[in-house]
Amino acid sequence: MAKVMPWGETLKVLLDCGFVTNAFQLDSSTLDGTDVLDGSTDFVDVTEYVLSVGITRGRTDQLKSSFQPGVCQVILDDRASGRSFDPANTASPYYQGDLGIAPRRFMQVYAGTAGTEPLFVGRVQDLDIEYAQPNLSLCTIVGVDDMSSFAKTSLLAFTPPQELTSARVTRILDRPEVAYSTATRDISTGVATLGTFAYADGDSVAAALQEVAESENGRFFIAKNGDATFQPRIDFTFSTAIATFSDGGTAIPYQSLDVLYGAETLYNSVTVTTKANAIGTATDATSIGEYGVTNYTLNSLPLADATEAATLAQNFVDKYKDPVSRFVEIGLVMNGLTPAQIQAVDAFEIGDVIEVGKTFATGSPASITQDVFIERIAHQITPGLHQVTLGLGQAQLLTAFILDSSQLDDVEVGLG
Repeated sequence: MAKVMPWGETLKVLLDCGFVTNAFQLDSSTLDGTDVLDGSTDFVDVTEYVLSVGITRGRTDQLKSSFQPGVCQVILDDRASGRSFDPANTASPYYQGDLGIAPRRFMQVYAGTAGTEPLFVGRVQDLDIEYAQPNLSLCTIVGVDDMSSFAKTSLLAFTPPQELTSARVTRILDRPEVAYSTATRDISTGVATLGTFAYADGDSVAAALQEVAESENGRFFIAKNGDATFQPRIDFTFSTAIATFSDGGTAIPYQSLDVLYGAETLYNSVTVTTKANAIGTATDATSIGEYGVTNYTLNSLPLADATEAATLAQNFVDKYKDPVSRFVEIGLVMNGLTPAQIQAVDAFEIGDVIEVGKTFATGSPASITQDVFIERIAHQITPGLHQVTLGLGQAQLLTAFILDSSQLDDVEVGLG
């Protein structure tokens, strides 16, 4: 049964036990009734036995790292369950020969005020039992999302046409050797055009998809609801923050804030090379004169031509030509948050924009506020505590220029 935690959040952990319900049966089921052709996966709610849940999804930084498989670790009290999760226990209610809770079965974790907000959807990778004297038994289940499946799947040789990055993602997912469900996709339209470069037998699906995302300077990852998600180029945007964090008591409170200020994200000379060795470059003379040349290079991308390469290079220079004190991570505790704040945090997804503020007792200015993208989400949940860590990336928000209201040379721009 789903469990209401002491701070008001509802946790629910579901495991696929290998059974199928409401499957259509000839001469038994009713047309247009509740039964479906393949049936539905039957999940068992194991929340009452949960000792801890740990979830990590996303990437470590916005600039250089790619998205790795999301991971969820659930530790269960197997003794309290009567060894229900022990694969050696033939008396377990889930033991059904090749059925039951086992690797590659689905697992889902939900939270929020009603226990309906997904935090992780994936498949069991490992199920380990630890016995301890005199009669203790712990079950550790590790699940991964479908990025792990992509890493283990290889393409067959094919040559795609010139097309947008989003079309290439769709084409790869549609390949018969991949055959990823169209029902679990969220593909936004890209801006970069890719060339007709061939894929060879044995090329990794995960590597091919990440290469597309790198060419776009966008994101490809598995969302918390299990959807394969492609987001377009990270660029100046008219988006607005969906939530505000501060240490001043006026918004969602956080416990820690990490700041980066250094050469790690200072690049004023960028070179992008395509698979056909076309080269695109971009530089910023003012930044070079102030800080010297700082180079960043991207090689062998499947972009269509030098123009596409130069556009991508300029995108990086525009964002990273100046050193900026950047908020890179915040940590918060769900205990003590209001129900609305709990629901807002559990609903966060990679790519969302949030506003983070920091106040100071001394110095000037007295406060700093930044709009940032969420690039990584981690949850650590125990019976007494829920900690959340958000890895952050740079976001440049624009507001529309309003005649007789806005000022020239501000961050407001015209539409159209």
